[in-house]
Amino acid sequence: MSLEGPVVAIMGRPNVGKSTLMNRLASRMEAIVDPTPGVTRDRKYTPARWKDREFVVVDTGGVGIETEGWLAGEVERQAFFAAEEADVVVLVVDVMTGVTEDDEWLARRLKRLRSNTVLVVNKVDNQNLEYEVGGFYALGLGDPVAVSAYHGLGVGDLLDRITDLLPYWGEEPSEPQIAVAIVGRPNVGKSSILNRLADEERAVVHEKPHTTRDTIDTIVESDGTSYRILDTAGIRKKRTGISDVEYYSSIRTFRAIDQADVVMLVIDGWEGPSEHDQRIAGKIESRGRAAVILINKWDKVEEAHKSVEVMEAIAHKFRFATHLPLLRISAVTGRGIERILTLADTAYGQWNKRIPTPVLNNFLALVKTRVALPRKGNRQLKMYYATQTGVAPPTVVIFVNDAGLVKEDYRRFLTRQLREEYGFWGSPLRIHFRTTKKWKHA
Repeated sequence: MSLEGPVVAIMGRPNVGKSTLMNRLASRMEAIVDPTPGVTRDRKYTPARWKDREFVVVDTGGVGIETEGWLAGEVERQAFFAAEEADVVVLVVDVMTGVTEDDEWLARRLKRLRSNTVLVVNKVDNQNLEYEVGGFYALGLGDPVAVSAYHGLGVGDLLDRITDLLPYWGEEPSEPQIAVAIVGRPNVGKSSILNRLADEERAVVHEKPHTTRDTIDTIVESDGTSYRILDTAGIRKKRTGISDVEYYSSIRTFRAIDQADVVMLVIDGWEGPSEHDQRIAGKIESRGRAAVILINKWDKVEEAHKSVEVMEAIAHKFRFATHLPLLRISAVTGRGIERILTLADTAYGQWNKRIPTPVLNNFLALVKTRVALPRKGNRQLKMYYATQTGVAPPTVVIFVNDAGLVKEDYRRFLTRQLREEYGFWGSPLRIHFRTTKKWKHA
């Protein structure tokens, strides 16, 4: 392997295991490993490969060496030179020491420098130490990866995270696509909507239910964005009384939901929403997909002067999903079809929205003043710190004194407050509470 390709820089305080980790990533003994701080002083490059991706790993000297003179300054300069040229920076911290001032300083510098930083908590050699990993969320670098570089534990998960962030080298990456699944009960007009979007007859359309037996992929280009549209067979209520073909068509539909970024739930406006529509929406939510509700056959609804009746029924049936955008369309007349992909873009953007940790904690401080925090007996909930640990769907972790004190109504209250403040429209929103000791700087 050559020293060409995307670059991964390993940074951290002295003696946190950077060189040991580099040897693991490169699957060879390239760096000298010694417990004495400052052994690695210059940048050391070595090629690495994981699955079908090749890249270059750069080991750097420890930042924060307590040595006066030009050498310590030069080591630090070399480390940040490596960070500036890297496509991904791996910040290594030590689970045994916890969060230090040097870790906090490094995290602040890297957040200003770049976005592709992976936080690695090293020396997690046993299950008991895994409980200490949560404390490193305080660095505000997202979800930490727990590893033991010495024993090789967790290194595969780390390599997966790194290669997901690496740019393609020597070839153009494939065109970005938003995967959109069109789902709903049988015969609500899913294939007709697909044909309108594709502006050609790509799916068979017939009045008889279950014409579509499998998932059909259609690529649609609009305003410079490529969409992969997944038309699916209708989802029946239950297996009883249906053929094996129909049953397995439903299974493939759920797979399409799992493969999608955004799901378009089609409701028959003429028949009105049903409990089965509610259940499908619940399945989309539980699978963490962004979603938009399309009310089809609106031309027939208007002709019968049933608009108010249908909208009231939808508001009632979907009162648990007020964050989902609604669009009234007609696959027959073309009404609203041009707005479907625009709404897919919006839902996709909200699904991938990330709130910076300082902003989220300012919000948390404000929301704590709006209603009384839950309590049980003499114990009252205390919320110390919040960070968004993921997107698609957006996931927020709040560190508290006792997660058992959180009641479901308070979780719903926080969800509403987050949506009112930041939107997340069309996207599920996950909130997790974790019990921890109070942060020293909380």
